[in-house]
Formats: sequence, C-alpha cells, structure tokens
Amino acid sequence: MSEAEHIYTDSLLNKIKENPNVIDNYRELTNIYVSKQDYDSALSIYNKMLESFPDDVQALINSGSIYFYKKDFEKAISLYLKAVSIEPQNATIHYNLGNVYAEIGNFSSALKYYTNAIECGAIKGYVFSAIGILFQDNDDLENAKINYKKAIEIEPLNGEYYVNLANIYQREGDFLAASENYKRATELNPDDARASLCLANTYASMDLYEKAFEYFENTLKIDENNYSAYLCYAIALCDVENYEKAIELYRHAIEIDPTKPNAYILLANILINEQRYEEAIDLYQKTTKLAKEKLKMHVIYVFIANAYMLLEDTHNAILYYRKALREAPENNEVRLIYVEIMNAYIDRKVNK
Repeated sequence: MSEAEHIYTDSLLNKIKENPNVIDNYRELTNIYVSKQDYDSALSIYNKMLESFPDDVQALINSGSIYFYKKDFEKAISLYLKAVSIEPQNATIHYNLGNVYAEIGNFSSALKYYTNAIECGAIKGYVFSAIGILFQDNDDLENAKINYKKAIEIEPLNGEYYVNLANIYQREGDFLAASENYKRATELNPDDARASLCLANTYASMDLYEKAFEYFENTLKIDENNYSAYLCYAIALCDVENYEKAIELYRHAIEIDPTKPNAYILLANILINEQRYEEAIDLYQKTTKLAKEKLKMHVIYVFIANAYMLLEDTHNAILYYRKALREAPENNEVRLIYVEIMNAYIDRKVNK
C-alpha cells in the first residue's frame, strides 16, 4: 500500500472511531483492504461494522466469504446462517452455504442449500455445475452428468462445464463422448491448457496418436512448463515405441520441477528396458532424496533392487530389498522376494 493509501485508510479509521454510525466509511475501508488482499484488516473492520450494524447482510456475507477463504468453515457457516435468517430468499447466501458444506464433505446440507439457491432464483450454470461436482465427488456419475448438462444448457459458451462433463465420460470409458466435450472446450477457450491436455490424453486412449500428439504440442504451446503435459506426452510416445523422444521429454520435465519423483521413475523404467541399468539406478536413487510423503519408498527400493539383479549384483539387490522390507514390513510380496533371493545367495556362498 502506497503512502497516500496509508494516509487515506488512516483517515477512514479516524472517521469510524469518531462516528461509528456512518456505514459508508466501513464499506469504503473494507473495499480497500480486500482489493489489497489484506483480509485480516478487512475482517477487523467487518467485525467493528457488525458491532454497529449487526444485521448488515452484505457485511455478514463478505466476512463469511473471507473466513471461507481462510478455511475457518465453522465461522463462515455461522455468519452465512445469520445472513440467511435475515434474507431467507437471498440466493447468494444459499449458494455460499452450499459451497461451505461441500468443502467439509456434508453432502446432504450442500445439496439442500444449492437447491435452495435455485429455488430462490439462481438458475445459473455455476450452481448446477457445483451440484454436478458434488455428485461426482460422491461417485454418483449419472446425476453429475445431468447437472453438468443443465449447466451447459444455461451457459453453452462456458468451456469449464464441457470439461466437467467430459471428465465423467472419461471415467465411464466413453472416450468418444469425452473427446467431443473436451474438443468443444478447446474451441471455446483456445488457451485452456487443461482442456487441451485432457483431449490429448483421450485421443491417446483411443489410439488416435496423431491427434493426441497434435494436442500435446498445443498444450505445450499454451504452457511450455506444463509438467503433466510432458509426462503424458512421453507416455503416449512410449505406446508407439518412440523412446528417444520420450526420454527427451522426461528429462525436460525433470528440469521444470526436479522435486517431483514421477519423471525420474518413468525415465528410469525406460532405461531399464534399454538395459541402461546404471543410469536407471541413479535416477531411482535420486527419487529417494525427495520428500518421503511424495512417494512409496518401498516401491522405489524394489525398483533399485530389481535393477541390481539385472546387473547380477546380488549383494546390492539384497541391500535394497531389505530397505524395502523395512519401509513396508507387512508387504508379503517383498518379503517373499527377499527370502527367495537371500536363500539363493546363501546357497551360492555355502556351495563355493
């Protein structure tokens, strides 16, 4: 905030202090704080405003929205419920309550308030889309589709709704319907990297690789640092055995975000297939230095152990199978492999 803005906000604070009954001063000051994303200061003023004007619906809604943004859902619900008790036909409040209950996983309450919003006149695409997401999150794909289609019917030029609908078709394995809806989304929003990438992946699932590669390239034109796009593109290239370019893309993904394990692992898997075992082991080992919560460590240790077995380095293979077993002591598959290899190793030593 500039010096001039500080001076002006201080003057508004003084006006509120001198005369707390002028509502426009509160509104102007909160608008300034919100525009600067200073939500704590905005909440402080909203609280003072509600002391003088406890039934001001807009203050209740706005402060509730800030608490929602701050993930204080209990406080947000409390403020929205008070607001809706004052204006029971206010569709925005019902919609906001639906959002909060959806966020905390209360399906029935979320659906109730979204439905209330519609009954109060919010015949809007975004309300039906929110209901669609609610059903989708609860694995009711049929009702999700019904509501996404309603959203499209109301707002046929909103590409996001086509993506949501396409995601359902994708989950159901109806790749043709998914591709048609993703394609429509890309036509409405040519700069939508997500829709473009989803369309590319869908074409790859349909074995339409030329179209898939076209949209992978398109995605990277929109967002040249799209980590997921490089990975998905490389996976599709492996499907057509273009390993050289796939390796190039995985390496580029690692350059974009060296903290994510996926590209290391996928690249190492290709190198294993090409019998480049030492390089693969190096990549697997790099993933073990990343944050453990990002990956299942026992899986990586098994990959490393398998690579050492292919190098006929039983000693190091046993070392990493043992590490895998320490990470996942209840994993019977790892235990059986470890015991089998350990027994074979001991037999060789004994029979020398």
